Amino acid sequence: MQVLNFPLTSIFLLVALSGTVLCIADGRVQNFQNQHIISTIPPGGCDDLIANRNIRDNNGNCKRKNTFIIGNFNQVRTICDPSNRINVNRNLYESPYDMHILYCKLLGKTTDTHCTYKQIQMKRRIVIACDKINNFLQPVHFECCS
Repeated sequence: MQVLNFPLTSIFLLVALSGTVLCIADGRVQNFQNQHIISTIPPGGCDDLIANRNIRDNNGNCKRKNTFIIGNFNQVRTICDPSNRINVNRNLYESPYDMHILYCKLLGKTTDTHCTYKQIQMKRRIVIACDKINNFLQPVHFECCS
């Protein structure tokens, strides 16, 4: 009997993992991950994170502000549950609990070649935009925190 269950379990895991890979493969989801999710704060903080991930504004200048969610993609993705939707007319979802975040605010001009940031760690509920991609709601934009 265990021999028969093993292939079924393997098939289930393969289907579940392939769904996750398909969702992450969308460029908007990858961009969201790059700009807003970290597992830990590195020693160089905001300056290193933003430089190493090449986070810039739409004109290629230093981004005025950026917020990182400290956690992993699956934790953030759970916010996209329909029960967390806060605006019927928009795709906004609020975390049901406080999350650890790192807020980075630019010090100096946006046109500087080296971007220097002030960083603030806090716990807040966050609001993200989620879109349906490959039949799954996925995070695509960081809206704000409360």
